[in-house]
Amino acid sequence: MSNATTNSTSTATGAGGAAGAGGLPPGLLESFGPHPAETIMGGLLIEVFIACILYGMTTLQSFIYYQNYTNDPPSLRYLVLVVWILETVHTAFCMQFVYAYVIQGFTNILSFIPIDYGVGVTVVCSALVALCVQGYYTWRVWIVSDKAAIWTGIIALFAFARVGFGFASASLTYINPNWIELRATQSSLVTVGAGLGSAALVDLLVALTLTFYLKRGRATVHKQSNTMINKILLYTVNTGAITGTASLICVILFALKKNSLVFLGLVEMQTKLYSNSFLGSLNARSHIRNASTNSGRAYTSENGRTGEFSLPGSRIPVIEVTRQTITHDDQGDPYGQNSYDMKDFKGHNLP
Repeated sequence: MSNATTNSTSTATGAGGAAGAGGLPPGLLESFGPHPAETIMGGLLIEVFIACILYGMTTLQSFIYYQNYTNDPPSLRYLVLVVWILETVHTAFCMQFVYAYVIQGFTNILSFIPIDYGVGVTVVCSALVALCVQGYYTWRVWIVSDKAAIWTGIIALFAFARVGFGFASASLTYINPNWIELRATQSSLVTVGAGLGSAALVDLLVALTLTFYLKRGRATVHKQSNTMINKILLYTVNTGAITGTASLICVILFALKKNSLVFLGLVEMQTKLYSNSFLGSLNARSHIRNASTNSGRAYTSENGRTGEFSLPGSRIPVIEVTRQTITHDDQGDPYGQNSYDMKDFKGHNLP
């Protein structure tokens, strides 16, 4: 093991001079410290592991959704399928480029410098997942805001901007041959910053809009419905805050941590956060609805509409109706006898 480490260090040092001659900054590898692999790839490797765990949660939530919400519109069910497929492709290429860097480039520090082709694929998948999820949230804003076209259009504009900048960032990973040149260009900072900034802005606008309209309508409903609205607001704000904060941290790490790929791992994790927040919002509907109706009480809202909920375990009285057919002969008398006993009916003594 010590021989491998010595060979790795000598290879990196020898290649460092060649790299400087080949256009890479002199002394670059020395700036990574005594453990270049840990500095460059350590954070990325851990974040990809976490992203794979989140993918497992995405798969589980997709299964739960298809089991419990069979009556949802086909368009929504297809959207869940598309998100899961994109997440699957995204996870596969995350594992691919980590394998290429860590395994295929083992003992060669310079293998971390070129940009693997799988990185661009994951960036495209991230942009498409964001489009699906933020498109769904934009549709919710359209419904809750009573079809406020201007405000919904502004949110949709920034959602499409995030996708456009994401595609631009993916193209730069193929135009620039290595991470050093990519992160030295102003265009990469613009595309990454504008794309993730647009995503954070969409999350903020969606949270603020839903909060405003739900709180405005809360004054006209029953206290029981207020509890449900509060849970929806709490979930919306929390998920928007998580994904928005992740976007801002990605931009900061991309701009400041030039000698590390930790920003890339956080971008991959953010994609999983979007899909899980989307599926979580769908699967939470029955829980929120059941929690609001567990009391089993009838209520009347201020607009005069009444809703009733049955008490758990209550029995509903059953009324049995029995029909008796009596046949008469030509003289109009019943067959067999001129009178009959009421006890012959089902139920015997009638009150």
